[in-house]
Amino acid sequence: MAQINDARFTQETRAFSDALSQRIAGHTEVVNGLRGLFTANPHLSRLDFERAASEMEVGQRYPGVRNLSFTRWVPGPEREAYEARVRADTSLSPDGFPDFKIHPPGERAEYFVAEYLWPMVGNEGVLGLDISAQPTNLAAMRYSRDSGQTVVSAPFDLIQEEKYRQGIVIRVPVFDPTAGTAEQRFVGAVASTLRVYDLVQGLGSQGFLNGIAVAMTDQGPVRTGSNETTVRQLLEQTAPGLLGAQPLVRDLVVHDRRWQLTFYPTRSFLAPPEARLPLLAGLAGVLVSLLLASTVGLLVRQRTLALVRAQVSDAARRESEERFRALFNQATVGVAQVDSDTGQFLRLNQRYADILGYSVDEMVGKTFQSLTHPDDLAADMAQVRRLKSGELPEYRLEKRYIHKDGHVVWGDLTVSSMWITGHHIAVVQDITSRKRMEETLRANEQRLRSILERLPMGLCVVQDDGLISFRNERYVQICGYTQEEVPDVNTWWQRAYPDAAERDAIRQKLIDARNQGVIPAAEYTIRCADGKLKPVEISGIFVEGGRLITMQDLSQHKAAEEEINTLAYYDPLTRLPNRRLLMDRLQQALATSARHHRSGALLMLDLDNFKTLNETRGHDRGDALLSQVAHRLRGCVHEDDTVARQGGDEFVVVLEDLGGSPEEAAARGEEVGQRILSVLREPYQLDGDTHHSSLSMGVAVFSGMRETADELLKRADLALYQAKDAGRDTLRFYDPKMQAAVSARAALELDMRTGLAQGQFELYYQPQIDHGRIIGAEALLRWRHPRDGFVSPAHFIPLAEETGLILPLGEWVLKTACKRLASWSLQPALAPLSLAVNVSPRQFHQSGFVAQVLAALAGAGVDGRQLKLEMTEGLLLEDVEDTIDKMGQLKGYGVGFSLDDFGTGYSSLSYLKRLPLDQLKIDQSFVRDVLTDPNDAAIARTVVALGTSLGLRVIAEGVETEAQREFLERHHCHAWQGYLLSPPLPVAAFEELVRRTNAPLDGMA
Repeated sequence: MAQINDARFTQETRAFSDALSQRIAGHTEVVNGLRGLFTANPHLSRLDFERAASEMEVGQRYPGVRNLSFTRWVPGPEREAYEARVRADTSLSPDGFPDFKIHPPGERAEYFVAEYLWPMVGNEGVLGLDISAQPTNLAAMRYSRDSGQTVVSAPFDLIQEEKYRQGIVIRVPVFDPTAGTAEQRFVGAVASTLRVYDLVQGLGSQGFLNGIAVAMTDQGPVRTGSNETTVRQLLEQTAPGLLGAQPLVRDLVVHDRRWQLTFYPTRSFLAPPEARLPLLAGLAGVLVSLLLASTVGLLVRQRTLALVRAQVSDAARRESEERFRALFNQATVGVAQVDSDTGQFLRLNQRYADILGYSVDEMVGKTFQSLTHPDDLAADMAQVRRLKSGELPEYRLEKRYIHKDGHVVWGDLTVSSMWITGHHIAVVQDITSRKRMEETLRANEQRLRSILERLPMGLCVVQDDGLISFRNERYVQICGYTQEEVPDVNTWWQRAYPDAAERDAIRQKLIDARNQGVIPAAEYTIRCADGKLKPVEISGIFVEGGRLITMQDLSQHKAAEEEINTLAYYDPLTRLPNRRLLMDRLQQALATSARHHRSGALLMLDLDNFKTLNETRGHDRGDALLSQVAHRLRGCVHEDDTVARQGGDEFVVVLEDLGGSPEEAAARGEEVGQRILSVLREPYQLDGDTHHSSLSMGVAVFSGMRETADELLKRADLALYQAKDAGRDTLRFYDPKMQAAVSARAALELDMRTGLAQGQFELYYQPQIDHGRIIGAEALLRWRHPRDGFVSPAHFIPLAEETGLILPLGEWVLKTACKRLASWSLQPALAPLSLAVNVSPRQFHQSGFVAQVLAALAGAGVDGRQLKLEMTEGLLLEDVEDTIDKMGQLKGYGVGFSLDDFGTGYSSLSYLKRLPLDQLKIDQSFVRDVLTDPNDAAIARTVVALGTSLGLRVIAEGVETEAQREFLERHHCHAWQGYLLSPPLPVAAFEELVRRTNAPLDGMA
């Protein structure tokens, strides 16, 4: 039995050693994979390293990894430049690494610096570490560089750990193949830092420390030429071992180092009821032994009688003695006469001595207790006591003896009482070979059982009589049916398929497969022990005496398929069909419509002001609103109709079979659309708060004739924009005129881009008058189209705003205006003029707007005080703090600001106090009717008074009559512009007008 125990202990140690070796190989593959990235791109960025390390899922797949790193080789003279380069690296953080420096401090000829780290959290102290501070780590690094091999460092203390600090580093060197030198240039090394404790515990959690404890030491390198002999501890003993148990030592070569693993058993590896394997040879031996034992007993009795009769016949005694001795010594089994009280051998034959490796003389005087294995002695002594008490006439047992050279010998022992009081006869047969064979069979059986138990699929053996004789752990995990609950296949069928009809049909299917010799793999749905239904794949083969059944759990596979299908075709937030599924259903709807000559409608919906909700109340509230909208939409339409989320806050509804004509479909589509508008106007509850929302809707009718899904969506989208332009919270039907307008708009956008590239834009100048003198001008953009002539700004400016072309146009206007001011500065009559330039909100809120203005001024060499930027009230409504900050920066360079169209918007008067404005501009809509509309006159007077009280200049635009000018002058507004003096003029005409208008005044001066 000890050999079985030792064999199982050895097997567990071998399994752990092999698993540890494979785990180290897995970690090595990780660092080799990262080295491949650096070899392909020696300038791999920190972001790419972070992404690659994250995608490896190291934390889940490779327990024990504390970090993955790239250690950079830095020559001593390049240290400062290297530190500056790392500090400026913004690939991961916009702030870079401002505090980065190599540590520990000190001047060295070369540095090996931990530059890239994953994960950064928990390893902050490692960033910038020069491993010169860790001699064992440095030695491994240098050997890796010089040899080009994968190396493992000696164990060292991890600086980021407080407990179980022993760690190692697996390192591979990285060379730059693009360096252009004869030998590849060493760049650094990729490494994986492992905590040995975590590595071992990870194996333990997978069942590789089953009944054993381990201690580990590093014995040093195995490479030739190394003089290192220091033994370092890798891991303290993981658990106490059995008292008196002998440890087992194994060596493990890990790349260039040798580890010594010392194993201790923590429990016995023998099961309480060790099965006894019947062997015919053993039985035959037993019979022979019993026969010989009986014979010897008879001879002993005869010898005793002979001794008694010796007084009568000495010749008879000698004859009996010689006969006894011949039989005793020539017996094929060991025979001994033993003192029952002391256990001493009084007499024994040569065979008994040979079995235990002693001579007969050496054995005499020894006790059977001293030669019996300690684990078997108690059972033997108990039987001897029963023999002495007369409870047993004889007994038999298999026990272990200790051979003279120390190894274990198995014996089949039969003990009988003698008629001489206090003695017994022991007959023993050597069964060591039989026991070894039993041990081998048992080990093989255990190994096979262990493999079957650990298989990732369920496995059971069903005998021909229906008994389930074996089931592994995975089988029980899948269906939950244990041996106690479901001992046979009939019970299994009743539990797995409670419905009799279904059960009979499936059982018949499996019976029919018996002729094939296999049970083909097929999918079934069974009821498990917990009452839940589970999809499984069952297959099997027929074997002698029964069948071997395999079972695979398909739950995760099914769930993954369902999840993939959901992600592919459904929106994860609202669970509505996504665009892909929408397109499929829309194409089906068009095909059905054409086939049956029935019409339908496509409704495209867009939530009004959804962006404002997201920005002011958070994306969580926005998501909640979208979910409620989806729920209400499903309740507004028939279950056969499609409601989909196209993206963002856009939804699409496909209504099929609305009538035989487009007119009827339009009427019924409008009815559904109005119902949707009404339902979605109802208030929403978002985290306890009431929220009101509405939507805009575009409707396109389809009949399935010569229509595609894309065209239909475009039509509905056009109608949607018409609904938005109509004031939102309404619906509009698609009209072909819309398409024409969109096409014209697209053509205009293309012409604008061409015009900007070819210089078709130019500036016109409208003079600004103060007390009869031209003091400046407003620069107005004009587009001279080569085919259409002048295009009105009212047409192309809004389009430029929508398409983003206003940004390059605005930059061009700024540069051109500054160049014009530079030209005027060289002409005395024009040098005093200022120039006002309109700035759009989109242009102003660019992050680089201030730099753009300053660059235009500097590029032209113009004084900023001659430039004035005109802004509308709408600009003030977006990010007031950003507006004030940018105006303040430009104000510092002398740039002036004018608030255009004042009074037409909704700007707060409090902003006027905070904004660094120079001028208010009375909108021409007030000036136009200042003489006829008392309200406009009052507004004009108020603006003048307000501007004066705030210390701002006031200018009126749109002055077309002398009466208007006189009214403004009476109310202290002396600055104006308008057609009364001149419309916007080309530069030459404007300059001539300035000279002509200002000349008399100059002459008078």
